[in-house]
Amino acid sequence: TGEANHEKGHLRWPIARLQGVDRIVRQLMNGLKQIGLHRCVNILIVADHGMEEMSCNRKEILQELVGDTSSYFVIEGPFGRIRARNNDTVSELMHRDNLLLCYQKIRPYLKAHLPKRVHFANSRRIEDVNVLVEPKWLNPGSLTFCSGGNHGYDNDAESMHAMFVSYGPKFLNQTEIEPFSSIELYNLMCDVLEISPSDNNGTHGSMNHILRKPHHIPTHPAEQSGLAECPLESLNPEDPLGCSCIDLVVRPKKFPIFCLISI
Repeated sequence: TGEANHEKGHLRWPIARLQGVDRIVRQLMNGLKQIGLHRCVNILIVADHGMEEMSCNRKEILQELVGDTSSYFVIEGPFGRIRARNNDTVSELMHRDNLLLCYQKIRPYLKAHLPKRVHFANSRRIEDVNVLVEPKWLNPGSLTFCSGGNHGYDNDAESMHAMFVSYGPKFLNQTEIEPFSSIELYNLMCDVLEISPSDNNGTHGSMNHILRKPHHIPTHPAEQSGLAECPLESLNPEDPLGCSCIDLVVRPKKFPIFCLISI
């Protein structure tokens, strides 16, 4: 069902597919209620990414910006990638004036300069130049499929945030939470099952705020140093260093000081 919704979301405006998902969830909950398990089962409804509407009227065509691209492989779509054919270099693309205009909907990056949260910089499988595209826009070459829904935009974009719904006796009721990283789901599932997770990149305990009785309470090492005391004895230095800042200027009582510098 999830794969079918994914494919149809690409072909049509993705909101239409949510109505089908809603019917399936309703059927599931009605079935649990009929057998008396609707208050006993913990349910997580998740997605691996969001979906954004596309339009053939919203695209930045690379050839129109830099000219002939026949010497490059151009991977099209919401996250463009460019690599050179043979042993040519693509770094010269980054210096094309037409590719760096501020009003464009695409932003090219050398792989090493991509935002660290993308985790692309150290992979040899990632092309040398990557193009971040604004949501709803495309970076096409000969792209003909440009309507319906798509994903793969910057995961900081709100439309790329995935759905998360939790229900059951383990979870707090009617609680809205801030967005979180999907790598936290594994630890959460283990806590719901009351089993110990294997090593992973999540932060165990970071989802405790949605659980009625958290299974895992993280512990932190105690501080090795205590608070230091630095009492203030005097604002005047013990050694005047031979300086005197008093009465260097005799100020009039009623007039401010003006400095006139002649050059």
